[in-house]
Amino acid sequence: MGLTMGHGKDPRAEELHNLRVALATFALQLDAFEMRANGALRVAGRAASTREASIRKASVAVPWADRKRDSEGGK
Repeated sequence: MGLTMGHGKDPRAEELHNLRVALATFALQLDAFEMRANGALRVAGRAASTREASIRKASVAVPWADRKRDSEGGK
């Protein structure tokens, strides 16, 4: 195969090399996944805090009695 350094055709050496390549590939994919997941959580956290802030502002601005009247169609 040519990728095994000086080991000739030893199947164990080739398998060890293949396992090292697979492990390195997995580690890179895991790092990429963690970076995407952390970025998504950060964005979701910012969106949630913005949404909560707007809900708090809305709940302070309109008294509950007015909300009940509005939901009943102005009764």
